[in-house]
Amino acid sequence: MNWFSSLPSADAVLPCGNGSHTIRWEDGRLSLLAHPDPEAELVLAALGGDKPACVTLSQTWSRHAADLTVLMVGPRSLADRVTVTWEQVEEQRTHWQGAGSFGGMWVAASGTGSASSFAVTRPSASGAPRPPSSGAAQPPAPGAPPAPGPPRPNPVRRIARARAIAMAGRGPLGSGGMRPGGPGVDDLLQQALQRLEVLELLALGPAFQFRLSGAVAAAWASPARSADREKHRPALTAALTGRFAPAAAAWLGVDPDAVTVTPYEGPGWGTLSVSGAGGPDAGAASGAGQGPRVSLPVSWLSEVWACGLAVVDGHLVVAVERPGYPRARVLALPAPGADPVVLDVEATDTGPERPGEAGAEPREGTADAEARPWEAGAEPREGAADAGARPWEGVRWRRCRP
Repeated sequence: MNWFSSLPSADAVLPCGNGSHTIRWEDGRLSLLAHPDPEAELVLAALGGDKPACVTLSQTWSRHAADLTVLMVGPRSLADRVTVTWEQVEEQRTHWQGAGSFGGMWVAASGTGSASSFAVTRPSASGAPRPPSSGAAQPPAPGAPPAPGPPRPNPVRRIARARAIAMAGRGPLGSGGMRPGGPGVDDLLQQALQRLEVLELLALGPAFQFRLSGAVAAAWASPARSADREKHRPALTAALTGRFAPAAAAWLGVDPDAVTVTPYEGPGWGTLSVSGAGGPDAGAASGAGQGPRVSLPVSWLSEVWACGLAVVDGHLVVAVERPGYPRARVLALPAPGADPVVLDVEATDTGPERPGEAGAEPREGTADAEARPWEAGAEPREGAADAGARPWEGVRWRRCRP
């Protein structure tokens, strides 16, 4: 069972040479449409030729396919727009090449240098800019978007902070997370290069951000990594909480901060309990120990969340029994306290995901009235190539019609 079977192919455009080339994600792999023989390109590069940017990015993708930093800095939901443009990537690369060492520009704690020059707007759950926090959060009415939280750091500072926290006394974040260095390469340069690589991957846009996050989660869900999961339990807990809480909160009408999620190891899909489940106050739980308490395997991130299956027609999806696109079979909760039921679901719009075009019409079945509560009103990525086009909507699902 492959988690990515529930996703269509996706395209992205990136600068390469004197022009722009399209790369494609399909069945869990990247295809370089303008470079049909990347191995030959690598041979030429080894002989002194230039390595195409497409080939370099494909290698970068492979290096970070098990890097927990991706989960710590990537999007949490469709409304959580992580904006990185190729212009910003080039700016960071220029600073690196000019400085020789990254110096203070990557130091998250100080907030100084060019990292702080990134102007990134991260919308709230409703799509509006996040205002400064002004007191305790109030749970929304059932079905309403969760209240906006405090501003989140821009991608560069998020990467620096995530790497510093995760690396402290723990070593590499995964076999794909550390790039081997030659003799005399400073550790700081090595870490800064990794951050630049993650920025390049984020610049591919939300469709690829979700797919890369799914690949990382799938790598960490492997039975061979059970011991590693225990060592990195705090990071995995944060990754699960940040992605499950918005979906569960909208499903129940509670404050996302009231949702407690822990990694689950064992048979079955996990557990979910809600204070007062099934009663009239089930959606008003708030405060420590009173909100939903959920235990889910790390595989939920790849099989469910990354494929856009978290909530389907009012059901909270907890597992996938048969992945597929455009049809899949899932295990879902119809209500708090209820037993999970098997649902056959179908994508509302089939076909590959392509970069948005200015003036494009919304896809069928994805009007605001039908949008998931925490996605409604999301804006296009500021400064991105598809600015002014319809927002990226991800894959949307519904129950199969009789």
